[in-house]
Formats: sequence, structure tokens, C-alpha cells
Amino acid sequence: MSVTPNQEERLLITARGYERLSRELDRLQEEERRRLSGLLHEARGDGGLDDNPTLMDLLDERAQLEGRIATLEGRLAAAEIAPPPSNGRAAIGSVVRMRDVARGDILEYELVGPLEGDPANGRISVAAPIGRALVGQRRGARIEVATPRGTVTLEVTAVRPAPHARASEAA
Repeated sequence: MSVTPNQEERLLITARGYERLSRELDRLQEEERRRLSGLLHEARGDGGLDDNPTLMDLLDERAQLEGRIATLEGRLAAAEIAPPPSNGRAAIGSVVRMRDVARGDILEYELVGPLEGDPANGRISVAAPIGRALVGQRRGARIEVATPRGTVTLEVTAVRPAPHARASEAA
């Protein structure tokens, strides 16, 4: 199937990631828009733009809010929930435990879609160098990955579905 310039590229995402983005969008559209609307109404009563820095700040905040809403709407429109991993190979929705061969450190990450990466919280994007190298690997695999800190050799010690992936599969 060929992709025309008007078609958006589908981005794989975990079900949990899709829910997280949807909740953020709902909160921004409902709560934040309402909050800002009230503040803008009050600030407009205090004068025009020329002599009302509070109004200017609120208008800037509203523009940023609307930009974030548009970004989330675009991401959700392009998102496709990845099927739960099932064959023992690392994929979006897998938790992969590995050992840094040189240092002996044990690392564990959930593989997530490009919209969800958060390495500080154990969620690594399949678009990141390590995530890309892990996709399709099984327990026992050794991979070399070029990272910004240099090349590392990792040994995959376990691959399992993330707990929330198993729960959504059973639902």
C-alpha cells in the first residue's frame, strides 16, 4: 500500500500510553480551558491589552494550551495501539531485562512507542537506539548498541509482557 502525502503515518503506542494521552487531552480540554476562560473573563474586566499585563500573560498561556491540545489530538489521531507481545520476542509492550556485559549492571525497561519514551521511569522507546536494537530479541540474545556514551554490549536475560499488557489482553 502506498502512502499519499495526505495520509498520516500511524504510530504504534501501548494501550496504557494511549489512555494516558487521552486523559491528558480530556483534562486540558475540560479543566484547563474552563480555568483559563474564567481567568481571561476576569482579566478583561481590568482593561485592554495595552495596560493589562495579566491579560497578555493569560492570552499567551491560552495559546500554549491550544498548541498542546492540537499536538495531542494529532498524536492520538496518528496512534495505533500495538498488539500485546506474545511470542517471547521483545516488542512494544514487553518488559526486557538485560545485563550490561562490561559493567554487570542489570537494566529493565518496558518497550513503548515513540510517543511514550520516558527512560527515567523505565519506559524506553522503540525509536531509541537501545529500544530499536531490542525489538525482536529473545532471552539469551547479545546485542551491541551504539549510544551517545559509546557502544555497549547487552545480554537479554528475560522478555515478558508488561503487567498492564497482560491485563488488557484478558479483558
